[in-house]
Amino acid sequence: MRADLMRSLSICLLAISFAATAADAPPKLPQGVGLVLGGGGARGLAHLGVIAELERLRIPISCIAGTSAGALVGGSYASGLSVEEMEREVTHADWDKLLAGVPERKDRPYVRKKDDRSNLLDVTLGLDANGLVLPRAAVSTQQIETFLRKLTRDTSVADFDTLPIPFTALATDLASGDAVEFRSGDLMIAMRSSMAVPGVFDPIRENGRLLVDGMLVRNVPVQNVKGRCADTVIVVDVGTPLTPIDEIKTLLDISAQQSNIFVRRNVSEQLARMGPGDVLIEPKLKGYSPADFALAPELIKKGREAAIANEDKLAAFSVSPAEYEAWKRALAARLAAQPSTYDVVKVEETRFVPESHVRGIVQGKQAGPMPREALLATTERLYQTGDFDRVSYAVRTEDGKRIADVMPVERAVGPNYLRFGLDFKIDSYNNAELGLLANLQMTWLNRWGAQWRNNLQLGNNQSLDTELFQPIALSPWFLSGRLTYGRDKFGIYDEDGREKGEFAIYSSTLGAGFGYSLGSLGEARLSYERSTVRGESIIGPVSPVEGQRLRLAGVHGQVVIDQLDNPRFPRNGYYLKADLSKVRARNEADVTRDATLGSFTGEIVGTLLRNTGRLTLEYAGNLTDGPQSLSPSGLGGFLKLSGYQDQEFVGARTMFGRLMVYRQLAQFVPQLGTGLYLGSSAEFGRVDRVYLEERSTGLIYAGSAFVGLDTLLGPLYLAYGQGEGGRKAGYLYLGVPY
Repeated sequence: MRADLMRSLSICLLAISFAATAADAPPKLPQGVGLVLGGGGARGLAHLGVIAELERLRIPISCIAGTSAGALVGGSYASGLSVEEMEREVTHADWDKLLAGVPERKDRPYVRKKDDRSNLLDVTLGLDANGLVLPRAAVSTQQIETFLRKLTRDTSVADFDTLPIPFTALATDLASGDAVEFRSGDLMIAMRSSMAVPGVFDPIRENGRLLVDGMLVRNVPVQNVKGRCADTVIVVDVGTPLTPIDEIKTLLDISAQQSNIFVRRNVSEQLARMGPGDVLIEPKLKGYSPADFALAPELIKKGREAAIANEDKLAAFSVSPAEYEAWKRALAARLAAQPSTYDVVKVEETRFVPESHVRGIVQGKQAGPMPREALLATTERLYQTGDFDRVSYAVRTEDGKRIADVMPVERAVGPNYLRFGLDFKIDSYNNAELGLLANLQMTWLNRWGAQWRNNLQLGNNQSLDTELFQPIALSPWFLSGRLTYGRDKFGIYDEDGREKGEFAIYSSTLGAGFGYSLGSLGEARLSYERSTVRGESIIGPVSPVEGQRLRLAGVHGQVVIDQLDNPRFPRNGYYLKADLSKVRARNEADVTRDATLGSFTGEIVGTLLRNTGRLTLEYAGNLTDGPQSLSPSGLGGFLKLSGYQDQEFVGARTMFGRLMVYRQLAQFVPQLGTGLYLGSSAEFGRVDRVYLEERSTGLIYAGSAFVGLDTLLGPLYLAYGQGEGGRKAGYLYLGVPY
């Protein structure tokens, strides 16, 4: 009896205990609404329009997960950047510059852009002991990362849950294929990793992993929100839909469809996690590509329209104005101001550029803390040297100090660079020429920055130029040793442009000297050179240079200023080049004669709207009455007295002027060229001491009309030229004709 009583009492006490425990436990609160933002390149800018409408409808967001462009928008918004601020940034950004992946040409050191006037392909290969090295990405993300730094204000926290809105970014581990969730650390690194489109943008190295775009594993990361931080979700899918069968016609279409199938499969798996109370928003983005960042206002509008179309469903998540304002105040209270100064700046190890050189540029004479703007400026200056695919930095806190770890990623194809090119020209005079070009640069041969530079041209005209370039203790001063060989062919024509003969000038030069680098402006040189020049008739009448062989020795000075934004179809800038040589010529009979040789080229370019004017003035030749074979120069051909034969007028001196006017009709993706142009030119020129005739031509006038295409292979022209006396010609030209 007593045992039964005790057992009953125990059961009652246990029940009371459970009841008390249940009463003390907080009731399970309904979780809020989560926002899932999918990837889609520029199409992801529609996310901004959706978020703007969610704010209008007073829908508080509990957490955000984003992939690629969704990580860009979601991370910025979660960190406290307003929709208005984001819209302003993306609509005013220079997307051509951001996506071009190269610094502005006027800011690059002249030593890195001096070969731009040759028609070399815009593809650089590497060369090492194992053979050719291919680029790791098509686009450098230097400018993009600077843009992301501006959006995130260098936010770095131990837990993304402490952001005003908890946030997760998705990336892909390129080695394992696993999804990588960013939930802490440097927000810019998380966003950039999620946006690293394979083959387009360079992967990110983080914690021993190589990370690329999260679209490969979870382009619409529903599972990172649903059931984790929110019971219900609003999902925005801006991915590219599958192409209908009747629109799949080319190899590119098939390749794009293959990629889309892969991505849409993981999207379908994620969308299957949605429940009946969730909302899927799919902006109508047909006709917009992932590269259409310049159409940001239109894409944002499409996002607004898609949200408005789902307003009835979204209304279920709306709260009262008072509740929404309370939520906004809570976000503001969680917004932590990020310091704009770094207590310590560290530089990671480099592969071939001396670390002392990198530290000297990044840290300079800066002692103590470094402001963010100063760090961004120094990393950009380091990137402009041309040795790096990108120069980024990561932010962290250690022992109460804010640390910036500068990560200089040297060029994957460096330090030895190989480029190829070609040019050809066909005209209505039945002339056709093909030239092959090669350029090899071996850099950082020693810790003082020595380079070995080589240029080779094969074709109707041939040349080899090899130079050893040695900066003096990494200062602007440098030493140079140079060897050149060339063969230039010239025609001899009658007054109607019919070829009567052909001759060639062979030359070889060995020189050594010094110079001073003007940084991005240009350079000045002074050298002592010894040359051999020989003339030879090929066909037709004997030219005045036949059998001549001269030995030259003297001093050569050169100054170059190059501030054109594009050497092919410049829109702005100027270019100046002046050469002057004082030589003593000795023939085979041991007769000597002094001569002064000189040349000058000046260009100025300006653009109003899409209309560009380009004025060019040139002079070249023998300033004295020395032998003609010292410096033959010629005029004739497309944009060099259009309508005439190529190099139809050859003599001891030439003077030339040209005014080009062209309009950009279409703009391309930067990696494919700058666009399509329609233009014309007015030209005049004069040649003194014409070969075989020893006369001056007087001023000759000519002009042209052309369609120009700036392509990956170089500038391509289809042109018509006309000169005096009814002389006219048609041209198909690939290469730089001036």
